Amino acid sequence: MAAVADRLPEGMDEAAWHAIRPNLAHVNEASQWWQLVTGPITKPEFSDEDRAYLAQAAQALEWGDNPWGALTGALKESTGRKGKALFLPLRQALTGMDHGPDMGELLPLIGEQEARARLAAA
Repeated sequence: MAAVADRLPEGMDEAAWHAIRPNLAHVNEASQWWQLVTGPITKPEFSDEDRAYLAQAAQALEWGDNPWGALTGALKESTGRKGKALFLPLRQALTGMDHGPDMGELLPLIGEQEARARLAAA
C-alpha cells in the first residue's frame, strides 16, 4: 500500500486497500470502489419478497468478529435461502452492485450502523 498511498482516496486504510485491491485494474479505480464504503450508493429495485428478506437481514445483523458470516449463516438458517438468493440481495442492498470486493472484508469497512441503514432502506 505504501507504494500507492498518495494515489488512494482520503480515509482509505490498509484494510480497505486489501479489500478492494483484487478488483482494481488500475490504482486510479480505487476511488470508485471506495465509494461502496463511504456512499452514497444506488440500490436497484427489489421485489417485495427481497425487500422483506432485507428487512429481516437488518434485524438479524449482529456485529462481531465476522459480521458477514454471522449474518449469512443466520439468514440461511431462518429463511432457507442459499447461493445467489441468499447473497445477491444482500450485496446489492449494501453496495448497489452485483459484484465486487469480498463482502467479508467489505462489511466491517461499511460499519454496523451504515450497513443496518442500507439494509433497512432497501
